[in-house]
Amino acid sequence: MEFVFSVDENEAPPPSGFDLGHIDVRGDRGEASSRNHTPDQAMMIYLSLTLLLDGLRRFLPGRDRFFTTSAVDSSFSLTFRRAKDGSIETVHDGKVIDRSSVPDLASAVHTGAERFATPRLSLLPGDDAGREDLEKSLAEFGIYVSRLPRENARE
Repeated sequence: MEFVFSVDENEAPPPSGFDLGHIDVRGDRGEASSRNHTPDQAMMIYLSLTLLLDGLRRFLPGRDRFFTTSAVDSSFSLTFRRAKDGSIETVHDGKVIDRSSVPDLASAVHTGAERFATPRLSLLPGDDAGREDLEKSLAEFGIYVSRLPRENARE
C-alpha cells in the first residue's frame, strides 16, 4: 500500500500551510486520487494530512468499526473500516482500495507523510499554523508507529 501526498502544480509561491494539493492512494485492490475530478478535489494538503494522521492515530488502536477523514476545502474523503480479523480496509467512493494490517497501513501512511513533509516543511515560515500542526501530528504519529508490533520482525 502506498500513500503519496503532493502540493498542486499550480500553487503560486511563496509556500503556505494553506497550499492546495493532492492525495494518491494505491493498494492491492485499486487506486484513489483527488486529481482530475470535476469539480476539482484539490485540498489544503498540509491541514488535510494533519487530520488524517491525527484521526488514524486515534482510530487504529481503538475499537471503532470505521473512521472517515474528509479533506479540508475538498469533497475528497477516505474511509477506513475495521474487519472482524482486525485488518483495515481503505475505501474511497465505496470501493475497497486495500486491506492491510494495522502496522502495514500505519507504516504506509507514515512513509508517505514523511516523504511529503521532509523536503517541504522547512520551506514554510516557522510560525505557519499548517507547518506547526503537521510537525506535531507527524511526530506523534511516528511515535505511535514505532510502538506497533512488527509482523515480519526477526529475532
